[in-house]
Amino acid sequence: MTASPLEAVGLLVACGGTAAAISAPGRRWRWIALTVALAAALALLAGDVWDDPRFADLRSSPALIGAGALLLAVVIPTAVWAFRRWRWAFPVLAFAVLALRLPMRIAGETSSLLVPLYLVIAAGLASALWEEFGPGATPPRALRPEPRPVVWLRRLLAAALVVYALQALYSADVSNAIENVCFFLAPFGALFMLLADVRWSERLLASAAIAIAAIAVGYALVAFAEYASRDLILNSELLKSNQIKPFFRVNSVFHDPNVLGRYLALVIIVLGAGVAWSRGGGWAALATATGLVLLAALVLTFSITSFIALLIGLIVLAGLRHGLWGAAAAAAATVAVAAAFFALGGAGGDDNGPERGINKVTSGRVGLVEGGLELAEDRPLLGWGSGAFGRAYFDQIRETETTTSHSEPLTVAAEQGVVGLALYVALLGSMLRVMFGAGVRSSAARSAVAACMVA
Repeated sequence: MTASPLEAVGLLVACGGTAAAISAPGRRWRWIALTVALAAALALLAGDVWDDPRFADLRSSPALIGAGALLLAVVIPTAVWAFRRWRWAFPVLAFAVLALRLPMRIAGETSSLLVPLYLVIAAGLASALWEEFGPGATPPRALRPEPRPVVWLRRLLAAALVVYALQALYSADVSNAIENVCFFLAPFGALFMLLADVRWSERLLASAAIAIAAIAVGYALVAFAEYASRDLILNSELLKSNQIKPFFRVNSVFHDPNVLGRYLALVIIVLGAGVAWSRGGGWAALATATGLVLLAALVLTFSITSFIALLIGLIVLAGLRHGLWGAAAAAAATVAVAAAFFALGGAGGDDNGPERGINKVTSGRVGLVEGGLELAEDRPLLGWGSGAFGRAYFDQIRETETTTSHSEPLTVAAEQGVVGLALYVALLGSMLRVMFGAGVRSSAARSAVAACMVA
């Protein structure tokens, strides 16, 4: 076991508590389990980074820690009051800040963290706890019965969390596994539960769609300004790369242009669903115009994979709205566009042959895939441990600057072996079954979520 005893306890409590909340039969137990899980995640993260030199300034500054605590003491209660007064505020705000990262400079290094989203999650959980246990709390509200596929989806999500924690105990990079748990798995598990508890209506769904579209337009405007000025807000390395390339990639408020591209693609798909299921009129025209603005910003990211995701999502929408023939027509149009792109030399080979040409066009991802397959073959059953892909690739395959596989199934296979990959495949299958269940074609919202998932 590579994790220390305290790290092992923290990982098991953080992931186990989140898993218990996802599968718990009652609302009160869910909120209690989530509170324990997030507290454990916070303590686990603090223990992992406390001795890091980057946090020396923070450790030696009680005033700064006190100011942060005071800020939380003001922000969280205010947000709780707002969420209890306006029930729609939590889900709409959660979607609005979902991808917003704040750059935080610590000891000369800048890290981009989902601070706004973490604050919304904390306030949402505090609001749920107040409703259940605060003064004047009403008797526990009965849980709505869920279809069997949803019940199985919850169970598989819970199992995936527990397995991730167990496989982090022998990981080649325990610290990275801890960061994944504390920054993503535990808080996103809490967000999942809080959003699942919302009483969704068509008006609330429309409000969430309007919020993400408005935020996306803001990101697009920043991207347009970057392109016009030939300057970037973040990522000096990308700026240097832009100076030696024949095109200029924008990233708006994100570190990576591909992340901006993914966000814009998903919002365009949501807008497309709104247009496809609407009866025309002003809202459909506004959604179309907004989608075109976002598409223009997506072009400036030069993110090929984001375009692929967008096209696949739109094909799914066409199939859900117009049946098999609609999907076939959309797919045929996509193939025609792709063929024209390749014919014009958009992704041709180079002097080193077609395989190396593809590797160059994909920024070395062919080599990463090949190395990832080697890692998976070396430890096929249990893998190298949760969060260990980058460290194992660097140590066992080759020392490179980029060690992210960019392929989630490959990452799971290398880190968690056949055990984790089987659970991953089962989870995806369960999600598809829930997303594309009965009634999906009659709902713009469900169709949008299903298409976004596939994209």
